[in-house]
Amino acid sequence: MKKWKAALAVIPMTAALSFPAFAGEWHLDMNGWWYETDDGAYYRNGWQWIDGNQDGWAECYYFNNQGYVSVRTRQVDGWEVNEDGAWTVDGEIQRKYVPVPGMENDPAAVEAYRTAYEKNENLTTADVDANYVMTMEMEGVSLDIGMNMNMKMRGLDGNNLEFLAEGTMTMLGAEIPMTMFYTDGYMYTDAMGEKSRQPMEAMEAVAQANSTVSSGVDMDLSVMRGMRMREENGKTIISFSMDPVMMNSVMNSMMLDMSAYEELGVDASYQLNSCSGEMVINSEGYYESMVLNMDMGMDMSAEGETLHVVYKLNMDMTYNNPGQEVSFTLPSTEGYQDAYYTV
Repeated sequence: MKKWKAALAVIPMTAALSFPAFAGEWHLDMNGWWYETDDGAYYRNGWQWIDGNQDGWAECYYFNNQGYVSVRTRQVDGWEVNEDGAWTVDGEIQRKYVPVPGMENDPAAVEAYRTAYEKNENLTTADVDANYVMTMEMEGVSLDIGMNMNMKMRGLDGNNLEFLAEGTMTMLGAEIPMTMFYTDGYMYTDAMGEKSRQPMEAMEAVAQANSTVSSGVDMDLSVMRGMRMREENGKTIISFSMDPVMMNSVMNSMMLDMSAYEELGVDASYQLNSCSGEMVINSEGYYESMVLNMDMGMDMSAEGETLHVVYKLNMDMTYNNPGQEVSFTLPSTEGYQDAYYTV
């Protein structure tokens, strides 16, 4: 593989998993219920997630060898199903969000999202865990890259902003420790023992830290599709997908610095294929966790060759004890050297 391919493939740290939405039709005869798929076939010998009424929520059913749904039993692979054949746990039907093309957002879900977002925005301190696994595939080679970070922040109201982000990045089996913190107008970075600092405005520092741990959930509602809401154990679950066309524009401005390719003489184009996720709002009205799954392809051309790369990203963020004061101690600023950048 040419060096430009190896270098370029790891520039984007974005991508995807998506949930399938099955289109078909239920049928009932003297032997029971069976499901005809959109290509005229039918399910048998196993579990299937099916959104029969296309409302964005799928239930899970077990189909026997003849293709009929098993009902009212606890003996389906050791799991319980109800009188309709839907998988249940302790009597509660298990559901999964399946984006339906063109589905409009549920106004109640939109309002719950806005209310929770505004409530979290008023916090002056925050404690966020961000974990992701990104799989990159190109020319028959697959590479997993992971990151686990915790970020604690205070002064989010603009009064003496400080934050501390600590964690590790995993690549090629190696764990790389990382530390970032901000205080007194400087961003401090310690990566693999290399310590540097640079002056930075407070809001720019927050943006950079958020992009590192991907802790922000202030997504533009204009790109969100099929927002649905459900209640589980006293908490509100909001599920959604995102418009791939509109997200391409957002990703270009927020996550992908195309100048990195231009400087290397490479033509690059990308396509976000799918993006979906879920947000959990606790009983106090704060959002406390979020899962985001993305799938993106990228074509890069240089030296008469084209490289196609597929990125799949599974991101999981947890907001620890939202609404409670967060305290932390910053590392010493000793030993950090000024970093100088030329334009």
